[in-house]
Amino acid sequence: MSDKLQIKKYENRRLYDTEKSAYVTLDDISQIIKQGRTVEVIDVKTKEDVTAFILTQIILEQAKKNSLLPVALLHMIIRFGDNILSDFFDNYLQQVLNNYLSYR
Repeated sequence: MSDKLQIKKYENRRLYDTEKSAYVTLDDISQIIKQGRTVEVIDVKTKEDVTAFILTQIILEQAKKNSLLPVALLHMIIRFGDNILSDFFDNYLQQVLNNYLSYR
């Protein structure tokens, strides 16, 4: 079993686990990731990697249950969009989270 699991995304928004040959939900993918696996989601029609989009959907579903980000930060993300914050997210956020988890 490989550490990376490939999921296929079909036009009807269904997600297919290629390892188990079964359809999965966003919750299933979340559990797979929590177990330490990495997923890669490929759109069957376009062959495009849509992993970031699917993982963002999972995070947004979790945010419905409890507020994930402060409202002020959400305003900043909308206000500045890709211009300023993408650099921060690409270069620093993962490092900050890793440091926090190491400290914790």
